[in-house]
Amino acid sequence: MTDPEADEKGLQMSTQISDVESPIATCLVDLARSIVASDEYELPVLPEVSVQLMKLTADVNCDPRDIVELFKRDQSLTGHLLKTANSTRYTCGQVVTSIQQAVARLGLLQVREIVMLISCQTRIFNVVGFEKDVRRSFDMSLATAAFSQEIARVRRLNVEDAFLCGLMHDIGRPVLLQSLSDNRHNSGNDATDDEIREAAEEVRILMASKLVTSWELPERLATIIEHQDMPIETTEFDQQAAMLNLAIDLARMMLDPGTTMPTELAHPMLDILNLYPEDFEGVLARHTTILEWVRAIA
Repeated sequence: MTDPEADEKGLQMSTQISDVESPIATCLVDLARSIVASDEYELPVLPEVSVQLMKLTADVNCDPRDIVELFKRDQSLTGHLLKTANSTRYTCGQVVTSIQQAVARLGLLQVREIVMLISCQTRIFNVVGFEKDVRRSFDMSLATAAFSQEIARVRRLNVEDAFLCGLMHDIGRPVLLQSLSDNRHNSGNDATDDEIREAAEEVRILMASKLVTSWELPERLATIIEHQDMPIETTEFDQQAAMLNLAIDLARMMLDPGTTMPTELAHPMLDILNLYPEDFEGVLARHTTILEWVRAIA
């Protein structure tokens, strides 16, 4: 923490909020909340090709040739598609060497997953000075998405929603790390890296929800993400929010180098999900495959 004199310097907020005499950490949280609330703050946007692909693949009657042509307009996206399509999560033992093969073998649902995954990775999870934080956040998001989908399959819930909520549940963190870091650079405030991390942690869920909404994704996804810490507070999507909450904890355990994944686990979300022990054991058993996939993508 900074000394009291530094604490009372305040921050020059880019959103034109007046300076207040309070500890820098408190000012940072206020600034982060103001960024979320502001209509003037420029949020990250999806690449145009990704937007078109998401809209196109939402139509079950779309022509696969149109999907291939869109991919051809973005060579970077194409390269990432082929790499991801050959990862352990999507491959069936046969190497995918072309966009046509990838689209034909993956199907619309998995193409949509990969497009969103690539878009988040290239547009969101990249913050100079906070590389380790962002890498950890991306790994967590991948693992959470995979665990969410495994639970969704067992519970016969929407597997695409489960994947997207897991993938995007923490996207507010890197966005805020970037914004608060930029503010420190532009205003010359005395915020430390740890104070920026703490402020981003405090407001990350609100920012994630706002970003999901700004990308014109289904409103239910934003609601589920908003309630990831308190699933019982949403009556309509309590199952989905509980699933996300459980998946986050499983991902955290799996990625903690000092933790061995258990074969069974007592968790408060299991009652909400009405998940049978044998089904949950099956989800836990998938952790090795999920970890291999996370490492391959990240």
